[in-house]
Amino acid sequence: MEKLNLGWLKRARYNKNLTVEQVAASIGKTRSAIWRYESGVTDPTVGTLCQLLKLYDVSVTDVFYQTREGDGHA
Repeated sequence: MEKLNLGWLKRARYNKNLTVEQVAASIGKTRSAIWRYESGVTDPTVGTLCQLLKLYDVSVTDVFYQTREGDGHA
């Protein structure tokens, strides 16, 4: 299975002026889990990704666009 390109997660967090600690507390995850998602070490579950989308005010369409763009397929 292909890994997701989630490089946009860190940018989305920065755009909302949130720290890793704030995000972790908001969605009930650890600091290290957020770091692993942002660095691409671990993919979040669908539920966690939905929580992040809501927190960052990002649409699913934006995710697919960012993923394609980040992979060089746009």
